[in-house]
Amino acid sequence: MATAFQWNEMSSGEELQKEPRVARGHGRTPQQLNITAAKPLAVNRFTIPRKPAFVEFHTIKRIDNSRLVRHVEPVKLRNYYKTMALGGIVAMCCMLYIYQHFRCIDLSFQLEDLKAKQAQARALNGQLKLEIESWRDPHRIDVLAHKLGLKRPEPAQVLEYSTVDNAQVEAARLVRPNRNP
Repeated sequence: MATAFQWNEMSSGEELQKEPRVARGHGRTPQQLNITAAKPLAVNRFTIPRKPAFVEFHTIKRIDNSRLVRHVEPVKLRNYYKTMALGGIVAMCCMLYIYQHFRCIDLSFQLEDLKAKQAQARALNGQLKLEIESWRDPHRIDVLAHKLGLKRPEPAQVLEYSTVDNAQVEAARLVRPNRNP
């Protein structure tokens, strides 16, 4: 441990030095003491010599705390663990909130994509329905039949049936096959 002293005698009229000089001991060398005496006062017949006002000592001690082990009280340690657990819970809640927020944003993008695909499917469905209706058009069928060499039937070829009575329909319904139900 190095210790140094500086001894300054100051008279009442002098100012303190701005930077004190300190002699430091290095290693195991003996400590040196620097003594700085005050300037002698001018003596004349009207002044009375006075003693120095004060003596100033500066000590410098180097302290080695490398072997110092601080004991932590169990109560403080428990409070530390409680604070850490509370901080962990708050951090987990924040992470859960952030995860839900970004998951919601991701799902909204997916929903918009699905809505766009649904609109495309509706447009395609409308086009296909128009195409089906155009294929069912009787005029189109007549044009295709004419291209294939088909003719319209003669009026004598078409037989019209009279309407059937309800009694005949009921009689046809009551006929059962030769099996047991």
